[in-house]
Amino acid sequence: MKELNSIRSLTTNVSSNRLTRRRLLASSVAITLGVAGCAESDSTSTTTAPPTEVTGTPSETQSPTATDTVQTVVSIPGERVPENLAFDSDGALYFGITTGEVRRLPAERLSDTGLTIDDTEQVGTLPEAIGVEVGPDGTVFVAVATQDDRAGVWTIPPDSEANQLVQISGFPNDILYDSDEDRVLVTESSNGLVYAVSKDGTRETWLDDNRLSTESFGANGITRTADGTIYVAVTRAANQTGRLIEVPVQSDGSAGNATTFFEGEAVFGADGITAQDGAIYVAANSQNRILRVTEDGDTTVLATSDDGLVFPSDVLFRPSSNDLYICNFASDSPEDGAILRTRLRV
Repeated sequence: MKELNSIRSLTTNVSSNRLTRRRLLASSVAITLGVAGCAESDSTSTTTAPPTEVTGTPSETQSPTATDTVQTVVSIPGERVPENLAFDSDGALYFGITTGEVRRLPAERLSDTGLTIDDTEQVGTLPEAIGVEVGPDGTVFVAVATQDDRAGVWTIPPDSEANQLVQISGFPNDILYDSDEDRVLVTESSNGLVYAVSKDGTRETWLDDNRLSTESFGANGITRTADGTIYVAVTRAANQTGRLIEVPVQSDGSAGNATTFFEGEAVFGADGITAQDGAIYVAANSQNRILRVTEDGDTTVLATSDDGLVFPSDVLFRPSSNDLYICNFASDSPEDGAILRTRLRV
């Protein structure tokens, strides 16, 4: 989240989960939370790699012609702040609201503009909603970071109520469905971990790498490329930089040797990420911009605050499309909360 006021002590009772989320992400000082993990069924398969030095100075391009005009699809003003995006197999768009809602916009309305929250369907109510993902059977997976025993991964089965699948302490954040292993991968931002969670609620530490943990806010967005490689965004590394970690997946589903895909000021505030055609697209929240990072280390700014971005927290391509959807978290100006859309020019 955007830098607001210094974080209050996390031992102080907080009046709302939304405020907890804001304080954790807004702080520019060190965040200290309890040790992640609390389920006795947790088994650990840890992969730790030394830091990678990034050399050279990658180029950055400001490209006002890289995308079409940014348009507002759904306006979400007020206290119901949108945070994360997901598509289901039918092409419908899901988004989480930090106050504890998951909403759905049908595929046939994705090209519309000027919609309101009332034009979307509420599919579930939870203690909170941060990361959102949809499995192939329509089950919605939601990260809840309430700083109590409700924190973890929740599921909303089709035509059923939300329930907690597994407890995860710290700050469970983004969720990625792994179709090869029929599981979800979950980032935990306060301790810099990635968990693997099976459908029966069994949890194991999938990646424990010192580059995912920082003194501020660590492992955040997570995505997967067409070849199955996993990428994890680190929001705040040292010296006002962000970081993208690349992780190959072994044949048994475990994490391979992680490497630094990119590190620099360009991705400071890296929040939600997505992948297309070998490039990683980053919502750099505190910089109010969306950018593309190539495997050569080149970055291109695709949209900024001039296009209406206000603390963008996630970015996602519509399947089989160049339509790029953006979540305006807009924490300090709630009237700007929205789901936005632009189109990548090729």
